[in-house]
Amino acid sequence: MLTPRLECIAKYVKADTAADIGTDHAYVPVELIKRGSAKRVIAADVREGPLRIAAANIEKHGLSEKIETRLGSGLSVLRPGEADTTIIAGMGGILISEIIAADIETAADTLLVLQPMNSQYELRKWLLKNNFKILCEDIECEDHHVYNIMIAARGEAEPYKRDIDYHIPPMLYRHPKLRFLYEKKLREFLKIVRGLEKSENCDNEKLEYYKNALEELKEIEYHVS
Repeated sequence: MLTPRLECIAKYVKADTAADIGTDHAYVPVELIKRGSAKRVIAADVREGPLRIAAANIEKHGLSEKIETRLGSGLSVLRPGEADTTIIAGMGGILISEIIAADIETAADTLLVLQPMNSQYELRKWLLKNNFKILCEDIECEDHHVYNIMIAARGEAEPYKRDIDYHIPPMLYRHPKLRFLYEKKLREFLKIVRGLEKSENCDNEKLEYYKNALEELKEIEYHVS
């Protein structure tokens, strides 16, 4: 049984061959095979320790013939076109963008299921700037944390109209859990503004940016149910 965060990731996978980059204990690959959501999974990690645990978990479920473990960094473990869906989850948004950039041709040949733990704003900006279209987004909550899941693919992408849209994209306005993301961003912006206002060496440009962001955030409030 997967946690709500991992469940939200897994529901977007329907593949002949899926890849899970940074697989940790291979919980998602095992579930994908058991549910028939993938025929084959490549479970990769840059660390030997977690990969050994992943291999043991895979063997415990009798799935060693369908899930292959690979040691390596990012998408370098894959050949272009080898996986039709690739999960990159549980790491920072900037690191995710660096992983995609390092093997951009491989990334261009797969559907990307991304779950950044932070820097969602920066990841959205990078994706759209580098011709990856964000097809849809999801929100999941777990243990008082709010998570964003992004589904992206290579394709012509229009930049968002407003800067606030990179924090909360309009495609999420009808999401039933929008309130949790809205409240998270509100707390985040207020904390930054209050911290800057108390600072002896205030970055006035940054302060002005986040004050404006708070005003823009208020315009989204009426979408929150």
